[in-house]
Amino acid sequence: MLSKTHLTVGVAAALAVSPCRTAGELFAAVIGGALGGVLCDVECKDLPGRKDVFAGRLGAGALTVLLLAADSIMKAGLWASIRTQPLSSVIVGTLIVILAASLGHMSAHRTLTHSLLYVGLLGLGCGLISPLLTLPVLAGGLSHLLLDTLNKKPVPWLYPLVKKGFCLRLCRADKAANAAFLWLGLAASAALIAWKIKMIP
Repeated sequence: MLSKTHLTVGVAAALAVSPCRTAGELFAAVIGGALGGVLCDVECKDLPGRKDVFAGRLGAGALTVLLLAADSIMKAGLWASIRTQPLSSVIVGTLIVILAASLGHMSAHRTLTHSLLYVGLLGLGCGLISPLLTLPVLAGGLSHLLLDTLNKKPVPWLYPLVKKGFCLRLCRADKAANAAFLWLGLAASAALIAWKIKMIP
């Protein structure tokens, strides 16, 4: 699937599994789902005709900046969870995310970045920065692998232990199914956000 679709579905997946007991946890779910969903395509180069790649990354980045700013203004708890982490934990977590993304960027498409190892590294790194991000990032990343398994190019879930991937060949990544999942992800995200807001004390 394409980047904007992975963004919306990643956010929906993260919201579905995150408790969101506070506004800070809600912000973390949206940020983590967006980052997890988009970073699994970090190896995709923004070539001419690949505006979707740029749009997905821009969307995830914008959501992250806007929600971190909102959290800071509202004192909702996400920044507080980062500040209460030991500085060494935040530094190591940041380095893990940078290392994973850098290795992913240099890898061939649908190799390292489409594996449980890569998703686990993203979850570990972000979790060391803030425990509130662990589950959302994992949910966003796993939603990416699941969506891509539906189409016609194999996904190597167990890479590098098993380099051969598998897929269900049910659809093409850039056709009608992509548009359907994009809008389903957007609708599910909106509905879940509305529901989670009502559940926050």
